[in-house]
Amino acid sequence: MLAGLVASAVSLGAQNSPIVRALTDPPSEAITVEGIGILPVLRNVYMLVGAGANVTAQVGEQGIALVDSGAPGRTAALVAALKRLTRRPVRFLINSGPDGEYVGGNAGIIQAAGGLLGQGGGPETPLAARSQNIGIVTIAHENTSNRLGSGSRDVPAFTGDALPTSTFFTPRKDLYLNGEGIEILHQPAAHTDGDVFVYFRGSDVIAAGDIYSTDDYPRIDLDRGGSVQGEINALNVLVDIAIPERNQMGGTRIIPGHGHLANEADVVEYRDMVTIVRDRVRDLVKKGMTLAQVKAAKPTLEYDGLYGTRRDRTGEIFVETMYRDLSQPKSSGGNK
Repeated sequence: MLAGLVASAVSLGAQNSPIVRALTDPPSEAITVEGIGILPVLRNVYMLVGAGANVTAQVGEQGIALVDSGAPGRTAALVAALKRLTRRPVRFLINSGPDGEYVGGNAGIIQAAGGLLGQGGGPETPLAARSQNIGIVTIAHENTSNRLGSGSRDVPAFTGDALPTSTFFTPRKDLYLNGEGIEILHQPAAHTDGDVFVYFRGSDVIAAGDIYSTDDYPRIDLDRGGSVQGEINALNVLVDIAIPERNQMGGTRIIPGHGHLANEADVVEYRDMVTIVRDRVRDLVKKGMTLAQVKAAKPTLEYDGLYGTRRDRTGEIFVETMYRDLSQPKSSGGNK
């Protein structure tokens, strides 16, 4: 039934709705709208910077597939940036994980899209839009949806329409929009237990969420199901999917949760950093060192200038997380 509603709304909107008329001149170079940087990536995929975490938008005649909604205070600016790209509404909102800077704008994006698909929008939605069943489908892994429903330290509990309307617990969920297959790939026990990559197959672009950042150490949230080995496994998935154009450069583009647009070579460098620090900390743990002794050994020293610039993601915090994870007994699939 959900697929039918989506197909109906997309078809009607693409045919004749004057309120979703697409722009014919999306930017071909980086521009800024309301403090949001819009960077063309490949084909019809754009990276939006300045809304909290990086946001990914796939744009076409059938509407927008949006990966993450940014921080709550940046929703109006994000909506303005999307309107610069197209007059078509957001059809899908995919949450890559449960953190506030990625999902805080959910409610505002849903409202801007005219409400949830199948509800015909709210009273403020124009009659023409309601009659064509315009609305949005919100998607998240089941673990992320459950965490949004219970709330966390950086985001209050979601209720009602703010909760994802479509959840999944399988390794993968597929969508199709604007002539392109979209794969939502669950990465178990990485940053949290509910994070996903979103792979735009035709455009050859991957939105990586908070699993990968070009200028921060990864934030592995052990209390929400994350793990060191799961983080490395997820980075290996990125490397496996990405195909370089030449000499590991170009080709598949990766949009990180924070930082600059990346390619396979960038992810390989980051994956190697995480693995090297993991190996160092694990060796020190095996020697029976305390956390203070491990920190004093500075296993992240040569990387701190690149990845330890945020106060909430310093090398010491990264080491402390690794120590806590690696010093605990593991069940099968752990970090032994």
